[in-house]
Amino acid sequence: MMAKKLCDKVTVAAQIAVSDVVAIKDAGYTTLVCNRPDGEDLGQPNWDEIRGAAEEQGMATSFLPMSNREDALSVVAEFARVVENSEGPVFAYCRSGTRCEILWNMAQAHS
Repeated sequence: MMAKKLCDKVTVAAQIAVSDVVAIKDAGYTTLVCNRPDGEDLGQPNWDEIRGAAEEQGMATSFLPMSNREDALSVVAEFARVVENSEGPVFAYCRSGTRCEILWNMAQAHS
């Protein structure tokens, strides 16, 4: 799993597997955010599977899917709120990590 640390509070990555959740938690992340819509690709784990695994590990979760500019504009405030209110580092993922990084940059521009 390749991840990109954007700051001390936010790391982004490409699609994760259910089996990655324990390693994410063990790395110190307290919140898991998905910015990818379910069903975007065949074989992609759905959010309910990932969320269930994260909640079993005691992690907070947030599903903020986006696939276009309008989606990004509608979820950016919630993304910023989730990051701000997280008790520790946030791990966000989408297909490649790019959408998560875009949301992070938008949130920073509006703060």
